[in-house]
Amino acid sequence: MNPEKSHRHPNKPKRQFAGCVELIPQPPDYTEFIDAHRIWCFPINHLTHFVLQENPNNSGQKTLPPDQLVLLYPPATVVLKGWRLELMIGPLVCGRVARVHAEKHLGALILDESWVSEIHVLLRDNTILNQEKLQHWILQES
Repeated sequence: MNPEKSHRHPNKPKRQFAGCVELIPQPPDYTEFIDAHRIWCFPINHLTHFVLQENPNNSGQKTLPPDQLVLLYPPATVVLKGWRLELMIGPLVCGRVARVHAEKHLGALILDESWVSEIHVLLRDNTILNQEKLQHWILQES
């Protein structure tokens, strides 16, 4: 088959090949966490562990995010609050999460996607080493 005469959609981007091997885009090196004030970036392969749990500030209120995902990196702890955060776990452990954007106001929810409403970044210091101080800080930021 002549590749020049293949039946392709005219607007579809042309794939790049190297010999007989199709190249895919390079996976991201960093995960960006974007809130209303700043962008934080951490190397994807520096994520040491995470904890998915119920949001301790939810109290059963439907207007508050029910989930909390705590991501631990050597220089910082990132706390995400939102809906259906369990859907992030697979892509997170595979290193496919390139960007997380906090969107405070709920729009049209898509059932098969996570919705992050809050991002809190705590730089590594006494605050995150003391569980009581960490919970107090998160409560103040909410």
